[in-house]
Amino acid sequence: MNIAAIMPCLDRPEQTVRNVERLLATATGVNLWCVTGGEPELATGLHEAGLQVMAYHRRLSYWEALKWATDSTPEATHLIGLANDLWACDDWLKLAIEEYQHHFGDGPGLLGFAGDGHGPQHSCHFLVSRALLERYGGWPIWYHHNFGDAELCARSQADGLYAKAERAYLEHCHVERGLAEDDAVYQAGRATYRQDEALFVERRRLGWPLVSR
Repeated sequence: MNIAAIMPCLDRPEQTVRNVERLLATATGVNLWCVTGGEPELATGLHEAGLQVMAYHRRLSYWEALKWATDSTPEATHLIGLANDLWACDDWLKLAIEEYQHHFGDGPGLLGFAGDGHGPQHSCHFLVSRALLERYGGWPIWYHHNFGDAELCARSQADGLYAKAERAYLEHCHVERGLAEDDAVYQAGRATYRQDEALFVERRRLGWPLVSR
């Protein structure tokens, strides 16, 4: 497995660097990409942490940032979507690979990380094969922020290619879980929730039609 782990980053420079340092310290050989909008303080902190930073000229949505980095790493057979409000357990990557291969071998599949506060049927962050992602039309950039994960989980479950990790743990320190202070980033994500929800409901009703990219 050739894995690229991608973290879209926006603001929160100190928190982001802390989380990146933890991700690197608890995984051996992780290929971690951070995608930013070019914020100087954030980029400097990530460079000092030893990261290669991909800075885009405009702010990308979460899903657009994942797509951009994925397109830039064609050698990766499997991808991990991260966020800058996660806290990793020891050996998070090794455990995820072991659990993924237990369920899917090296073939197509989606393994959700534990620690997001959701039950077994939903995962906010996951290890997914490029082949499965491409089958579903790539990262769901048709959503503003919310429900892209819900679509990928629903579709992979329907195909019998979904599992949720028991040991690979990424604590989602989200404001809605009472583990973070509210800020402009969370507020921007909430602003399009109803619009994204309506799109999810409609796409599911129509059988997940392909979207022109």
